[in-house]
Amino acid sequence: MPISFTLNPFGRVCEVIESWRPRGCKTEKDYERSLVKKLQNELVNQNIQQQYGSARQRFDIMVHDKVPIEIKKDLNSTAKLQRAKGQLDGYLKDWEGVILVLCGDVSGDLFNDLKKYAERQRVYLYYFPTKLK
Repeated sequence: MPISFTLNPFGRVCEVIESWRPRGCKTEKDYERSLVKKLQNELVNQNIQQQYGSARQRFDIMVHDKVPIEIKKDLNSTAKLQRAKGQLDGYLKDWEGVILVLCGDVSGDLFNDLKKYAERQRVYLYYFPTKLK
């Protein structure tokens, strides 16, 4: 296992996510597959699992049993925002942190609310709008 991953697993995974440029994705599952492929290409010696289950929790992606990733597409209602926060609250009881990847269309006020939430928690937040510039 590379030393940079061992010392800072979240930092290394975040670097990969920052360089990810999803293209042609229409569904949350498309984004998930695209990100898994990117992680597998960049983190060659790490175990990347889709739909990782632990106890009663299920993450979209898990990197080396240390870095959970949750993907949400089209966060455009208060109900979806509250559900996402509830999931994150549950995850943070058992994990050092969580990476949340937002894709598609996200309402500005809901994004700002989630951004404030993430800043107070151990949530690494990334947003990939439908049309990347």
